[in-house]
Amino acid sequence: MSARTAGRPPRTRVLRRMDWALPPQPVHREVLSALPVADSGRPPLLFVHGMAHGAWCFGEHWLPAAAERGYPAHAVSLRGHGGSGGAKRLGRTMIRDYVHDVLQTAVSLPEPPVLVGHSMGGIVVQLVLERYPAPAAVLLAPAPLHSGLRALGAIAKDRPTHALRAIVGGSLPMTEALFEGLDPATARRYSDRCGRESPLAQYDVVLTSRRLGPVRAPVLVVGTPDDRYVPLADVRRTAAAFGGVPLLFPGVGHDLMLDAGQDRVLAAVLDWVDAVVPAHQLR
Repeated sequence: MSARTAGRPPRTRVLRRMDWALPPQPVHREVLSALPVADSGRPPLLFVHGMAHGAWCFGEHWLPAAAERGYPAHAVSLRGHGGSGGAKRLGRTMIRDYVHDVLQTAVSLPEPPVLVGHSMGGIVVQLVLERYPAPAAVLLAPAPLHSGLRALGAIAKDRPTHALRAIVGGSLPMTEALFEGLDPATARRYSDRCGRESPLAQYDVVLTSRRLGPVRAPVLVVGTPDDRYVPLADVRRTAAAFGGVPLLFPGVGHDLMLDAGQDRVLAAVLDWVDAVVPAHQLR
């Protein structure tokens, strides 16, 4: 640290040059919510899905369960996904557009939410943390910020045609490989609900290596050694970047919020939030 910067707080990069030149266009955002019966003083949660998913993947189990624990729980569908607008422009959508969607959703809530991002949504949440004072964040099976070439290689080894499809600009198929413990019919029903993904966003996840700016919020990284989309080594590297080790759930697949055992994962996440963001802190 130089003498000029010693003692100064780290700067937060609020707006990048690209955002000045070509700002993301706003779209209608689908936000699913579940609210507790009474105000418990706990912070709101904002869930951000991964590739080809939508807010529905959290609405299935986690939103109502979090509300039962006293948390106002919300999940946003990124543009072009679920019931949000932008489907016609999905082919031109970039990660920075998703960051815009999450920022706009976060500032629309009555209080700053704890951000919870899954897979690609984990990258989005980390980029939001550079700009937004979230009280805490949770990264679920996060796609690596340092580029996803290793993840693509793992997919190519297991499912070469799927990796090839993503390389040539198609959506990476979301199949029953997302799950480990679900019965085949339920796994198929969930994978069939997944849609398309932006090829530009996919290339961004795979090829771009980013250096994250200052993050002041506590961050929990959650993963599984049985993930067939994001290698455990990448999950550990993400956790190490925040000075910790990941909380692991063997026997659960990549879709930690839908697979068998999802209730154990959510309970651990909410226990952690209880510990790092006490209810009275935001009152």
